[in-house]
Amino acid sequence: MSVLIPWLNRVFRRPNVAGRESKEAYSRWEHHWGREFARLFMEPSGDLSGKRLLDVGCGLGGKTVAYAEAGARAVGTDLVESNAVQSREYARVAGKGIEFFVGDAAALPVRDGAFDTVVANDAMEHFSEPERALSEMVRVLRPGGAIWVFFTPHYSPLGSHLYDYVYTPWCHLLFTRAQLASGIHAVLVERGQSADTIDARVRAIMQSFDHDINHMSIRRFLNIVQSVPGVRIARLDLRPAKFGVLKPLTRVPGLRELFTGFVTCRLERVA
Repeated sequence: MSVLIPWLNRVFRRPNVAGRESKEAYSRWEHHWGREFARLFMEPSGDLSGKRLLDVGCGLGGKTVAYAEAGARAVGTDLVESNAVQSREYARVAGKGIEFFVGDAAALPVRDGAFDTVVANDAMEHFSEPERALSEMVRVLRPGGAIWVFFTPHYSPLGSHLYDYVYTPWCHLLFTRAQLASGIHAVLVERGQSADTIDARVRAIMQSFDHDINHMSIRRFLNIVQSVPGVRIARLDLRPAKFGVLKPLTRVPGLRELFTGFVTCRLERVA
């Protein structure tokens, strides 16, 4: 099995996930996609220009800068101090005076109703307590305000978040954890990583696999939304992982979990 995963990496194309060279590169990659999300979804709904916006799980700040460029009075928060540091630096270079603070999405240090728009972009699948995180996002949102949630569902082709090492779609469903670890070890050997560091690197990758994703399926997300009072779904868009022709499969219960590559959801706080 350790040989099979590297072999399959030569069969499947590497997923188009950029920004791995440095923190600055990742911020730029986030910035690009933040602009796209703003243009395609948030701006047409009137949720950016002039709005007080909180970016929850802001990562390295690129998306927060994009929202500010679109006219929002943006604030970013992340659980990791080093992420907040990089976010501040990226915003400074971009010429945006954005506040970034360290905070737990499940216990936001923010007063009730402080924001018009809340965004969780590539974050819902990482929250350790997603139910509490959504409750907190509702709490800090004014009545009538919008919450935008963008995430990759767990059973999608890239739901493993191991795509830097394993290119096989649905690898987390096809292989056991031990097989994945063995395959990643072989991939790192092929890439010429030092033998002295490979075991530690594999442990770090698998620790992230075990603890940094919460297996957020579409069904689980919808159940969480239903369980949180004061919020309703205004828009739900399930996009196929790669080929638009697969869109009908995202409307079929069960199959939609496998063929949805990305979930876009606009929630509204009701009075």
